[in-house]
Amino acid sequence: MVVTTPRGEIAYDFLILSTGMKTDASLRPELAAVAGDIALWRDRYRPPPELANPLIDEHHYLGPGFELQANTPEGADRLRGLFAFNYSALVSLGLSAAALSGMKFALPRLVSAVTGQLFLDESKALLEDFFRYDQPEFIGRWPRPQGPRRA
Repeated sequence: MVVTTPRGEIAYDFLILSTGMKTDASLRPELAAVAGDIALWRDRYRPPPELANPLIDEHHYLGPGFELQANTPEGADRLRGLFAFNYSALVSLGLSAAALSGMKFALPRLVSAVTGQLFLDESKALLEDFFRYDQPEFIGRWPRPQGPRRA
């Protein structure tokens, strides 16, 4: 197989290609409008030059339940309810949806975060319903024991 490059043609017996992985929310149509609000590792951590890694710097800086973190308070409102349960979670959590071996640890975190946020989103209405509840727990009288039964 012959590959043409800017430096000329090179002949190969085998060719293995990899497209790589790029974490860039602006490339996703459903996230493009909020991509600038998403905190990245480069926004939160500056490693020493000898440890710098531009690929890690581009990953989302996630919360403990895979939730996207914002750069500003206004961004936090726009990102509410958005979770990154994919390969981009690897840098923040060491877990991702890309590794079956981590699912037993990752899924409970995700479920807890999503249900917790849903509960908090409805907490005002839930508390109002709770405080309005006015049904007695026990009504009527309990029957008195009749003593031991005889056969």
